[in-house]
Amino acid sequence: MAQDERTAFYTALCEQLYNPKSPGEREQIQAMLEYSFPTFADNAGGGIAASPPPPGMENSPTFAITSPTDTASALRVLLENSPNPYVQTFCLARLRQLVLAQFSLFASETKLQLRTFLLEYAFMHPDLQQFVITQLAGVFALLSRFGWLDLEEYHHVLEDIRQFLQASVEHRIVGLNILAIIIQDINAPTSPRNSAAFRKAAASFRDTQLLPIFEAAYDTLTELLHRTIPFDNPSQEERMRLATLKVLIRCLSYDFVGTSIDESGQDSGTVQIPATWRSHFEGDRLVPTLYRAYCEFPAPISAKAMECLVQVAAVRKALFTAEAERTKFVRSIMQVIRDTILSAQGMNDVDNYNEFCRLLYRFREAASLGEVTHQPDFIEWADLIASFTLNAIQSWKWAPNTSMYLLGFWQKVLQSMSYQSLGDEATKKIQSISIEVACVYVSTNVGSVETRLEEALDDPLENEDALFETLKQLGDISRCKYQESSSGLITVFDPIASQYQELLQQAQSGMIGGDALKNALEVIEVKLAWLVYAIAAFVGSRPSFLSSDELDAIDGELTSKVLLLMNINETLQSQQANAFLNTRLELAIVFFFSQFRKSYIADTTGKAIYTKLSDMFGISNQVDMLELIMGKIIRNLKYWALEKQIITRTLELFAELASGYSALRSLRKTENTQLILQNHMSAEFAFLEHEVHRQNRMLYYQTLNKVLFADDIGEDELLDFMKPFDMRLAPLEELDSIEAFRQEPVRRALQDIFRDLRGFITPIQNRRNFTLFFDWFYPAHMPLLLRALEAWSPDPVSNTLLKFFAELVYNKSQRLNFDVSSANGILLFRDASRVLSTYGRLILEQQQQQQGQQAQPQQQQGDKYKFKYKGIGICFDILAYCLAGRYINFGVFWLYGDKAIDEAFQMMFQLMLSIPLDDLMSFPKLTRRYINMLDEFAREQLTSLPTLSPDTFLYMMQSCEQAVESSETYVRSHACSAISHIGGFVIRETERRERRQRLANEERRPSAGSTDERPMLHWLTGCFEQFPQILPSLLVTVFNLVLFDENGDQWALSRPLYVLMLLQKEVSTLSSNG
Repeated sequence: MAQDERTAFYTALCEQLYNPKSPGEREQIQAMLEYSFPTFADNAGGGIAASPPPPGMENSPTFAITSPTDTASALRVLLENSPNPYVQTFCLARLRQLVLAQFSLFASETKLQLRTFLLEYAFMHPDLQQFVITQLAGVFALLSRFGWLDLEEYHHVLEDIRQFLQASVEHRIVGLNILAIIIQDINAPTSPRNSAAFRKAAASFRDTQLLPIFEAAYDTLTELLHRTIPFDNPSQEERMRLATLKVLIRCLSYDFVGTSIDESGQDSGTVQIPATWRSHFEGDRLVPTLYRAYCEFPAPISAKAMECLVQVAAVRKALFTAEAERTKFVRSIMQVIRDTILSAQGMNDVDNYNEFCRLLYRFREAASLGEVTHQPDFIEWADLIASFTLNAIQSWKWAPNTSMYLLGFWQKVLQSMSYQSLGDEATKKIQSISIEVACVYVSTNVGSVETRLEEALDDPLENEDALFETLKQLGDISRCKYQESSSGLITVFDPIASQYQELLQQAQSGMIGGDALKNALEVIEVKLAWLVYAIAAFVGSRPSFLSSDELDAIDGELTSKVLLLMNINETLQSQQANAFLNTRLELAIVFFFSQFRKSYIADTTGKAIYTKLSDMFGISNQVDMLELIMGKIIRNLKYWALEKQIITRTLELFAELASGYSALRSLRKTENTQLILQNHMSAEFAFLEHEVHRQNRMLYYQTLNKVLFADDIGEDELLDFMKPFDMRLAPLEELDSIEAFRQEPVRRALQDIFRDLRGFITPIQNRRNFTLFFDWFYPAHMPLLLRALEAWSPDPVSNTLLKFFAELVYNKSQRLNFDVSSANGILLFRDASRVLSTYGRLILEQQQQQQGQQAQPQQQQGDKYKFKYKGIGICFDILAYCLAGRYINFGVFWLYGDKAIDEAFQMMFQLMLSIPLDDLMSFPKLTRRYINMLDEFAREQLTSLPTLSPDTFLYMMQSCEQAVESSETYVRSHACSAISHIGGFVIRETERRERRQRLANEERRPSAGSTDERPMLHWLTGCFEQFPQILPSLLVTVFNLVLFDENGDQWALSRPLYVLMLLQKEVSTLSSNG
């Protein structure tokens, strides 16, 4: 068929794909296109003929595709023949999928041709849409990452792009955009499977390409400032400015040391610029050039220039060869800050404003206070920043996200004052600034409440992560001059608290009610929430090494304000039948108690804080305060059942109170704690009835366990505590059929009970306490768990049961040690074998049924981990815990022919082989659980097996090789350990076999009919002989990691390396000499 007809057909499909009339039409079109351009990711080949065409493909002009290379060629043809952006988008997206799935299958020539084609296509079409350029550069970068270690031609990125930079203006813009995407993508986080190779590619790119690219972009920026580039129109100049600054930002933001997992830490730490870049930072041009770009370029491009300055200001101090060079650099940054504040250059743009605030924060983080204060005009400079800070805080509506950077700047300054001596003038200036900053921040946020509510603006109280970080900064700033800062806070607090009391009195007298009361209460209570948060920040910032009775007395004054407010609020709730509950105020009070606990509920605490509290509330010591806090916790658990966040924070506070030894024993004595222990499953704790609190239930029972075992209790006390569980388990144990178990109320009850029980036993660390629980649960309640698994596996409900059983068999801290005469270990492993066999059989049956169906349920396609791999991973945990626990005599099973051990291992092998290696390495939790299990299995039990199928052996070794290349230390170390165990056994077995043969030959008398009889070969040695490529491949992989990979696991890697070198002496010699 004619190429034009094919192009028109697929162009129409691509347009329908991105402009569908309905979701159903989009799915149909997507199926047609995926069928026409297969990636072969889900099968071993076969092309289009391997499956029937989807509806709509009858008599369609398709390409003849039988391999991934054919797919790549077809996509190239379609790209070359259709300028349609929808076609370009689909083809590049499909190329990316193809490269991810099949890059290793491409011939070297195909890899180079595909890479060359992308560059040529971009060069021939400089008018491509920006999103198309982004996609094209992404595929180019992916090819470079995959092929970097194999193909030398992939290393010349800048040279490949040079043709763009030396051509027309449009070509230069395209080339710069491609470079920016390449730098970003080649340094991006990746899946564990390819992480080792990608890290090497990123490091090599950094060493060979990044600096020349930075210099090329910097030269382009200089040309732009000198206006030596002829542009056809202003749009061209704007686009080139933006593209140039993007390249510079990506270069300066590169992960130079390979430690960043993501971009979440971009506002912290110093920039680890390599020493080869030193001349640019010690020179006189870099900072002035970037600042000139900021001043001359219009917004929003100017913000990109300021972003470059942010990265430059955060450069590491060790980069500079001499103190004079560093001082000159620091002075240049300080000059940029001064000039910007004085001229207000660009401050009318919010992006510029935010980036300038980031500059202040990052510069102070990278430059020591001594470097800054030694400058002759420091006092004036600090005054300018102080004025800017106060104006910025008060201009919250203009730039609401800047407070964290500005408070962070002053926090760093004040923290440095504790160990750096400054002059009297500088010290007094900073102290006075700290008072102003703290007071203005509090008063401004309180004053902004009405405007935020009226205009429905974003509420900072709802962003807890940013709020808590800002409060930590505020607390540290307040401690500089604590008396003055606290007085300022109380000055704001008292009038609002008085208004609150007056409003409640008006409500009691009937002077106000309904919506008017509700609206007025909301405004005042949100203001009070801000103030309580501020008090919490002040109290929580108490430094234990600098505490004094005077400062503790101030904290007592602040605490009394919160307690009085809490009492007034609870009075309101009781009078209005909880009609006016304010979540923000409640969260603030809980946060205050959390901060109070951190500062004053400890083994050694200041007593001065209780002077004021004793006079006002009768709270004279730590136990009294714990009694009050526990009362608040109980009330929250009763009345806030529908508010997940409040319940979570309340239970976290409860857990914090139970975390210290002295505090825990004091907590155990309080009446409210005794009340909750005796009624832990009471209907009054309504949050237990809501499924949204699944994780909260576990935290609740983990904390109750710590409190219960704070004293040495006996069996009677435990049985009293477990009575509510007995009452809930009894009706479930009477169910006599699978159908009875499969009712919805039963499902919910099983999940709740076994989640609670897992939470309860998780914190147990000693044998005595765990034995008390074990004797209660086992074997009396074990049959219920087995029948529930039979009924619900492999539904996600069963994961709760499996997790509980995994915790039950987990011998952490040697808590699960039985007497020598006890058969509990053997019986427990028999039940573990039943658990594994039951769940494994049912999930494998489900998998077979799904494979027999043409279409799987959409839910399971979209979440393989939840519906398949999570349960299998927990099964791996169960087996690993049994193998590592050292409380089971596995030899008894082999000696007496007990099938339990063989059934457990065979099911483990079946579950293992049901997971494709790609999936195994793509789900981190599954990878960790599997490799831990394999390590424990290889330690002893693997070599005890009578035999092992070749497929299972090959899977184990291949998974070990991939796990060794993982970027996660845990996975890598366990994989190394497993290889070491297996290889070490083969060495010992080989030596033993040779020794036996030598002794037999020495003892055998020569005779005419004698034959050389060799001892029987162990099956493990036979497997390595059957697959001779395994050991050399493992050796080369580990060797490369030791020699070339930047990691801290050299000791872990040395274990398998030594064993593999002994097993492969010839290969190791070649590798060493090669």
